[in-house]
Amino acid sequence: MNPLVQLSILFGAVMLTGWLVVRSKNRNPYLQKLILSFSGAFILALSVFHLLPEVYHHAGHAQTAGLLILAGFLLQIVLDYFSGGVEHGHIHITGHGHEHHAHDHGHSHADVHPGMKRFPYIMMFGLCIHAFIEGLPLFTTSSGNGLFTGILLHNIPIAFTLVNVFLAAGRSAKQALMALLVFGLMTPLGALTSLAMPFDTEHFGHLALALVIGVFFHLSTTILFESDQNHRFNLMKFLTILAGAALAFLLS
Repeated sequence: MNPLVQLSILFGAVMLTGWLVVRSKNRNPYLQKLILSFSGAFILALSVFHLLPEVYHHAGHAQTAGLLILAGFLLQIVLDYFSGGVEHGHIHITGHGHEHHAHDHGHSHADVHPGMKRFPYIMMFGLCIHAFIEGLPLFTTSSGNGLFTGILLHNIPIAFTLVNVFLAAGRSAKQALMALLVFGLMTPLGALTSLAMPFDTEHFGHLALALVIGVFFHLSTTILFESDQNHRFNLMKFLTILAGAALAFLLS
């Protein structure tokens, strides 16, 4: 697929999702949980079936690849402190010295203060760094369509959650969509930045891919664990996870 088409789809999917959330009157938290479970299972299986073998085949020193995977996992833990966990459908925003809690049955929730007056720059900083990093190996490795699909399926629930956070905090739809615009541009910016590197972009791409795998490991496991309800077996969730893993396995 043409790189410009891929970037347009990534950006367009984020904006379309946000617009649909703004326009929607009925938001189904259970459906959101299933979408999150599907995307979490997909990026976990994608990493195991496709991205890991590529990294260890092309990145050179295996120990370096392993260290970068671990670094990506730890980096996402740090980014979670900035973003509040919006990447995996979970957010905390406090205000006026105390915290308000609002939970849904999908464990994808927004803890927001309805009087939040300042734009959440810290949250957006963590989210944008996350999206930028995911874009770095997009055009500089042979993971190609697989990584593109993983980012696409991952960004849709992020867009859903981000807009809900702004709306739940009493912010306007315009502000929510502006935040989404910034987020939507970050992955394309990361992809274009890697192409402009003044050195071996393929080697850099595989090192960046190792970092992204670590990020994916953190996100996918957090999504799948957080979407559990009292550790009870949920057939629909289990089938959704199987469907996400199967799609990743079948991806060429």
